[in-house]
Amino acid sequence: MRVLVLNVGSTSVKYNLYEMDTEARLADGRVERVGTDEATHVHGGANDRVDGRTAEGALRAILAHLSREGGPLGSTGLAAVGHRVVHGGEQLISPTPIDDRVESIIEECARYAPLHNPVNLAGIRAARAVFPAVPHVAVFDTAFHAQLPAYAYTYAIPHELYLEKGVRRYGFHGPSHQFMALSAAEHLRTDLSRLKLVTCHLGGGASVTAIDNGVSVDTSMGMTPLEGLVMGTRAGDIDPALPLLLARDGMTFEQIDELLNRKSGLYGLSGVSADFRDVQRAAEGGDPRARLAIDVFVHRIRKYIGAYTAVLGGADAIVFSGGIGENSALVRRRVCEGFIFMGVALDDQANEHERAADHGGIVEVSAKRAPTKVLVVHTDEERMIAREVMRSVVGPTAVIRSVRARPIPVGVSVRHVHLSRADCDALFGAGYELTKRRDVTQPGQFVTRETVDLVGPKGELRGVAIINPLRKQTQVELARTDAFALGVSPPLRESGKLDGTPGLTLRGPAGSVKIESGVILAHRHVHMSPSDAKEIGVNDRDMIKIRVEGDREMTIGDVIVRVSPDYALDLHVDTDEANAAGLNNESVVAFEGIQETAS
Repeated sequence: MRVLVLNVGSTSVKYNLYEMDTEARLADGRVERVGTDEATHVHGGANDRVDGRTAEGALRAILAHLSREGGPLGSTGLAAVGHRVVHGGEQLISPTPIDDRVESIIEECARYAPLHNPVNLAGIRAARAVFPAVPHVAVFDTAFHAQLPAYAYTYAIPHELYLEKGVRRYGFHGPSHQFMALSAAEHLRTDLSRLKLVTCHLGGGASVTAIDNGVSVDTSMGMTPLEGLVMGTRAGDIDPALPLLLARDGMTFEQIDELLNRKSGLYGLSGVSADFRDVQRAAEGGDPRARLAIDVFVHRIRKYIGAYTAVLGGADAIVFSGGIGENSALVRRRVCEGFIFMGVALDDQANEHERAADHGGIVEVSAKRAPTKVLVVHTDEERMIAREVMRSVVGPTAVIRSVRARPIPVGVSVRHVHLSRADCDALFGAGYELTKRRDVTQPGQFVTRETVDLVGPKGELRGVAIINPLRKQTQVELARTDAFALGVSPPLRESGKLDGTPGLTLRGPAGSVKIESGVILAHRHVHMSPSDAKEIGVNDRDMIKIRVEGDREMTIGDVIVRVSPDYALDLHVDTDEANAAGLNNESVVAFEGIQETAS
C-alpha cells in the first residue's frame, strides 16, 4: 500500500512516497520555482529542469519520475494521495476524503489562512487531475486541536463573532504535535491515554500544545498561525492595540500584515536573520540585539510551558521538536532552567551531544531520576499524514481483518441535547437560529456552535453540545457517568421514547428551562440505509450483536437496527460503552449476528 504525501506551497511542491506496510520512505523530493520557466525537480542529489509553470505540470513531472521503469512506484501504483492543508475550520476535523464539498469548505477557510489554504487547494485540484483514479485525502493542521474545550478556544470578545464568523482559537502544527505525543508514549512504554505532555514544535513556525490523555486541551497558536510564540518572522503574542496604533499612524492593512507576519519575530528583533542559527552566531559574537532576540524567544516558550503544566496539573514529559527544538541544545537548556520545581532536570551530556535522529527518532535528555522527562523527537509530519491517510482510506479493512461482512463505522455519542423550539427561544432568545459548527454522520444533522449547561440535583455539566434540527420535545442524552455527576437516574431508552423519564434544568445565555422529562441513557443502535441492511442481512428493528476486535476484544449485544433511506451506516454507543470497548470515532466493528428478529 503506497501513499504519496504532497505539500504544495506557493512556489514549491514537496512530496514523500511511503510503503505503508513497513512505513518505509521510498522517495522524496521537491519541485522548486513552480510558476516560472526555471522550475527544478530536486531529488536524490539530482537537479532536473522540468515544466513546472503550473502546479499540475510540477505534479506530472513528479509522477513521471516515480513511475519510470525501475522507479519506486513501478507497477504497484498508488493506494492514495494525502494532502497537507493548513486550515479545516470547525467542519473538517479529521482526515477527510476530498470531494467538491470538501474543496468548497477548504476555500471558505481561506479567510483564516489566506497565505496557505488557496495554495493548498490549487495543489489539490491539480493533483486530482494528475491522479484521477486514486482517493485523495486532506489532513489538516488544525484537526488535532479539534477537541479543545470551549474555555480554551474562546476569545473574550462578543460571542456573536464566534457564532456568526467562527472567530476562535483553532491551533496548528497538528501532525507534528500528534507525532510527538505518539513517539513519547512509545518511548515511555505506556498508553498515550495515561500521559500529560507539553509538546514544543520550534522552527520557523513555532507552537506549544498541552496534551492530556492524547487530546490537545490548549495550544499557543490561535485563529491564525500568528498568535503565540516568537517565530522566525512572526511576532506571536502582541497587544491587540498595536495594529490599531500603526493604522492611525498611516500604515495600510497590507503593510501591517507584512510587518507582523514577515518582518517580526527573530528577524525583526535581531536585525540579523530569521534563522535561529544565524541569530545564535551573532549573539555569541556579542551582538546585543541578537542576544535580546534569544532572550525573548526563550522567555515566551518558558511562559507557555509553565502555563500549560498548570493547565494539565503537572506534566509527565516536555517534548521538543522542529528545527530549533531538535537541534539547539542552548534553547533546551535555557528553557528548562528553573523548572526544577516541576521535576525537570537535564542530563547536560545527553542534551549537548545526543541527537534524536541517531536514536530511532527520539532521545531522552533529562536526568535519570528526574520525575518529568525531557524528550527530543525528530518529528515526521509527512509520515503522520501518511498514517492518517491510511486510517481514512483503508482503516476498516486494516483494523478488522476477520470481518465476515461489511465493517460498521463507530460514532461515539458524547452527551448532547436536542432542543424544542420553545426551549431554544427560552435559552437563547425568541426566534434565535442555532448556527452550525460541524456536520455529524447522519445527513441533515449538525453540532451547533452554541452549547447549554445541564444542572441536576447534585451537580452540573457545562458546555454540553446541541444537535440540530429542533425537535417537538427537548431530549437530553447522557452516559451513565454523566447521570451520576448530575444526580439523576435516567432509564435506557430509544431516542424519542421519553415517557416516565426524569427531567433537569438547562441553562443558556438568555435564561433557564426546567424540563419535567426527557433525560435518557440512549440505547445503543446502528443506523443504516436499506441497501446497507440488505447487504448485511438485517431488517429495521432487529436486535443484533456486533464484534469488537483489538486490545479489548468483545461481543456487544442489544444493538437496535434502524433502517431509513436518510441514514448513513453508523453505530452509536455512548462514551462509557466506547471506553469499555476501546472504541473511538475512527474505529469499526463487525456484524456478529442477529440476536432477535423484528416481529
